[in-house]
Amino acid sequence: MDLPAPYLLLVALLVIGLLGLVLRWAFAPDNPTRDYGLLREVATAPTPTAAKAVEHHLRQAGIKSTTAPTPDGTAYRILVFPADERTAINALLDS
Repeated sequence: MDLPAPYLLLVALLVIGLLGLVLRWAFAPDNPTRDYGLLREVATAPTPTAAKAVEHHLRQAGIKSTTAPTPDGTAYRILVFPADERTAINALLDS
């Protein structure tokens, strides 16, 4: 079976496209709105000002942190790296 070059190119592009779709489906996160990679949530704050205060407290304890809104947008999550998670929780509980 000898197909002309344009058909072979079309078949190759279709196969690559299907493979891309299958890989995207297979490796997609379960819940993309809650996926922050390695970061772990250590606290939740109701307002941006409260979240900044928690971040400031953690920064004074030598812990890097960041803030992200919750999926519903009503609160703010304070996130740290896994290595700092226990230290951050202890720093917040001691205050």
